[in-house]
Amino acid sequence: MRDSIYRYSSGRHIKSISKKGRYIKYRIPHGKTTDIAFDATFRVSALYQKERREKFKDKNLALYLTKDDLREKVRERKISSHLLFVVDASGSMGAMRRMEAAKGAVLSLLMDAYQKRNKVGMIAFRKDMAELVLPFTSSVELGEKLLKELPTGGKTPLSKAFLKAYEVFKNEMRKNPNIIPIMIFISDFKPNVAIKKDYIKEVFDICDKIAEEGINVILIDTEPKSFIKIGIGDKIAKRYGFKYYKIDDISVDGILNIVNPLINY
Repeated sequence: MRDSIYRYSSGRHIKSISKKGRYIKYRIPHGKTTDIAFDATFRVSALYQKERREKFKDKNLALYLTKDDLREKVRERKISSHLLFVVDASGSMGAMRRMEAAKGAVLSLLMDAYQKRNKVGMIAFRKDMAELVLPFTSSVELGEKLLKELPTGGKTPLSKAFLKAYEVFKNEMRKNPNIIPIMIFISDFKPNVAIKKDYIKEVFDICDKIAEEGINVILIDTEPKSFIKIGIGDKIAKRYGFKYYKIDDISVDGILNIVNPLINY
């Protein structure tokens, strides 16, 4: 079941009509509301008080209100962004470069994660598995320890990587629905290992679920330029509206230039 939180990938604030958070503005309610913006409601009704007093039989009321006068509060709360890096560690070209760049970006983001209320995690996928090598954390020390040695090589289990990332976020959102989930997927998007049979169909089936959950997805495609394009990164992005970046020479700064605008304000 969907929650009532409106998540925005461009910042760490959400707008909510719950009774938590700072009252920043008002709006016309859509349906019933219990969080009435009395100041705005009174200002709207003030325009019609003379007319209503003449119309109503009871002339002694202090204020004449109608349903159309009602305004509800829009509140703003600071919440954390949870960034999950999903990195292709398979033996495809540039695996080592991808891993080093991703590790550098993760550690850089962890440097100010505590102050900005963010958490960062990482999944590495290769051979026939996708492993959560860094659970969500704001600790630089833990990041350095767990990401010290990450092996590369083997086939590319793309569908397993998307599935693992989906499961990690589902579990995290179940514990804390008030997060902004951001998945940063770094790969050349050339699957060659299936969970069961059809590895292309499996990728799209899992992305259906990811999109349905409202998880923000950034695809960073590292497939080398060639006359024949094999990777499916752009096809995934177009189908689901995921953010897509093609980077031939992956680097820490290149990743941070993409990610930082989404978590800073």
